[in-house]
Amino acid sequence: MTQDQSIPIRKRAVHFDLVRFIATFMVVQLHVATPWLWRELDVNSGFWITCLIFDTFGRVGVPIFLMISGALLLSKEESYPSFFKKRFVRVLLPLVFWTIVYEIKIIADHHYLKGGVEWSTLYSVMKNPFTGPVYDHLWFLYMIVGMYLVTPFLRRIIPVLRKQDLYYLLGLWVFSNVFLPLVYNYTTFKLGLSIPVVTSYLGFYVLGYYLMQYQFNAKQIKIAWITFAVSYIVNILLVWMDSNQHDKVDIFYLSHHRPAIFVQAVAAFILLEHYAMKAFANFSEKKYKLLAYLGSVTFGIYLLHPLIIELFEGVFMGIIGIYPPAMTTAPVITIPITAIIITSITMGIVTLMQKTPFLKNFV
Repeated sequence: MTQDQSIPIRKRAVHFDLVRFIATFMVVQLHVATPWLWRELDVNSGFWITCLIFDTFGRVGVPIFLMISGALLLSKEESYPSFFKKRFVRVLLPLVFWTIVYEIKIIADHHYLKGGVEWSTLYSVMKNPFTGPVYDHLWFLYMIVGMYLVTPFLRRIIPVLRKQDLYYLLGLWVFSNVFLPLVYNYTTFKLGLSIPVVTSYLGFYVLGYYLMQYQFNAKQIKIAWITFAVSYIVNILLVWMDSNQHDKVDIFYLSHHRPAIFVQAVAAFILLEHYAMKAFANFSEKKYKLLAYLGSVTFGIYLLHPLIIELFEGVFMGIIGIYPPAMTTAPVITIPITAIIITSITMGIVTLMQKTPFLKNFV
């Protein structure tokens, strides 16, 4: 691994649009597979194991998002006002808009299931966005707002750290967020102190910046492939063994901070960045436009796709009734095909929203 001074930052930054799009697709297929992981009670069935394989594969999507953000944002120079104006408008407006959209969905679901919603119970049905996300996937926006709050400060610190300082910071993060939760899960030991600064997702953010500085040779890429494959298989085996031991679905090892997921995510980031750079080595205007388009729709796809997944399942499960047989018969085919369909539909809607003066502010 050598520090790469030969590739212009603009060229390196643009290829991340492709990496971001791939990570977004991984999240979509994760959310297609995960509900079925919980619907199947037999954790030894081929169907359940297939869903677990796809679920585990998609778990690295969010860490990759964070590593991309760290790689791009920690290497820039901006004033505080400029930074907050750009990032918080980009995140807070969509957060407010989609919170309202998903609140309406929650009320509509309650109306459908309960046969109506009285005004007196309306407030109790709604969720309080000040205490957390009203819909599961919106947690990412809350987390990224927190990361943005410290980014201007991190920009002053991270680039001037010596290697040993950076290793020490990342080591503290791994100890606090990867190692200790593992100890706590299997023992009664509790560490009676907290370690400031190393918040739960800081490590991925800083790792993105660190890894972007280097060019990996062919041997190191092969090692990354082996590391990814081994950690991926280990993840699947650990979840399967835990679920068998407890005779129910147990996803403790699928957290972003479990050792094998952490290693899998870092290896995936290295591989995706390497091959994205290689694929777009000839930096033509046509390729630039393609990358820019893919990058522009990823945020909207992430925000919208749960609605499309539920609509898809509602139509093909509830009305036509063909989705469950197709899924249970051939999940290895149905899951990726469904993910492609959901991504394509969502991409189309997001593209239309981007062309609408009012709605473009929310995707």
